[in-house]
Amino acid sequence: MAAPGLFSIIRGKSNVNKLCSVPNRGFDSDARRVVACGKYRREQADDMHRNLTALYGFRFFRDFLLIAPVIIPFYRANGLSATQILVLQALFSAAVLVCEIPSGYLSDRWGRRRTLLLGGMAITGGLGLYSSMASFAGFIPAELMLGFGFSMCSGTESALLYDTLAVLGRTGDYRRIESRAEFATRLGAAVSSITGGLLASFGLRLPFYVNTATATMLPLTAVMLREPVRRRPQSARIWQDIRQAVQHSVRDRHIRSAALITGAILTTGIIAIWGYFLLLADLGVPLAWYGVLFFLFQAASAVGARASHAVTQRTGRRGALLLFLGIPAIFLVIGAVPVQGLLLLAFVQSFLWGLSTPFFLDIINARAIPELRATVLSTVSMGGRLLYVLAGPLFGMIVDAAGVRAGFVFLTIVLGICLGAALALRHAARPQPL
Repeated sequence: MAAPGLFSIIRGKSNVNKLCSVPNRGFDSDARRVVACGKYRREQADDMHRNLTALYGFRFFRDFLLIAPVIIPFYRANGLSATQILVLQALFSAAVLVCEIPSGYLSDRWGRRRTLLLGGMAITGGLGLYSSMASFAGFIPAELMLGFGFSMCSGTESALLYDTLAVLGRTGDYRRIESRAEFATRLGAAVSSITGGLLASFGLRLPFYVNTATATMLPLTAVMLREPVRRRPQSARIWQDIRQAVQHSVRDRHIRSAALITGAILTTGIIAIWGYFLLLADLGVPLAWYGVLFFLFQAASAVGARASHAVTQRTGRRGALLLFLGIPAIFLVIGAVPVQGLLLLAFVQSFLWGLSTPFFLDIINARAIPELRATVLSTVSMGGRLLYVLAGPLFGMIVDAAGVRAGFVFLTIVLGICLGAALALRHAARPQPL
């Protein structure tokens, strides 16, 4: 006898995967099983395709930060020094750092959609708090709330994308789809940068007010997402699962080397943005141009992200790594050669930064433990955040003591050490011939 309410169960997508994965379970005939499960799988495929579109939208609004191009003038107008500015950013990274691995495990256990919904709500709240503060002490809780919100998104977005493609049987397309998602992310940053600069011409607080409103699109978009069918952690021992993910991230030589390089590129890239704005201030560039220049910077990064799959497929892994060596070289030239025109190299650095993200995420996702994917990704991200917490304030102190160009030389050293260490660790871990 057939299980009662079978089609209502399928429409609700409750336990249907189990019913359809075991022959004759809950069905009175093979024909009914084929019809019911076929209907469910078509609906599931439709949901997963919609996931891709919704995720592009979420990524766009996550980095749609109208405050970004005017944050340095905003800080300066509120009396903050370079050291205080970098300390604030380090506190943001510290908040992400503390929540990083727990947020990844929450995503693996509680669900991708719920975790992104929580993150979107926290980001909206953090921006709202920022818009009402006017001092270093007042900005601290806003940065901590933003850090919590972004930590909920870190790892979860990439894990959701990979799980969605796994349901569709398209994990081989991950790098190409991640390139599109990263393009949407950088496009959001690019569009918001020029818009934020224009809004700031009417008042430095206006971008904060408007950004709070646009950030409400994050929880609204998260509601549209659907949870992919996947394996979840079954152990009741949370710390055992987390330890397993961390140990796997550290012991797998592919993940370890990719994590060190992408973390260093991300860290120095974020710090470099602050450095570029400080250089613009020293050069006396009008505030109205900040948004335009930041737009071009983010647009270059978006183009790099969009081209990542095509470029890295053509160059191969070794060729891609050689391309990424151009980033520390650019930092060194900007820091060592006092020629204003060389600041244009920032756009090349941004292109390479965008190029690198899908490339390394593809390597990490392919080697991650499926049921702990977000925890592994969060562990990787935590390494980059830890580096930022250490390097960010040092950069600020060097800038205050010796100037912005000395700070870029410091970034060259940091990135060079990390790249060298990653390559050395990867080579040392290779099996040696007898």
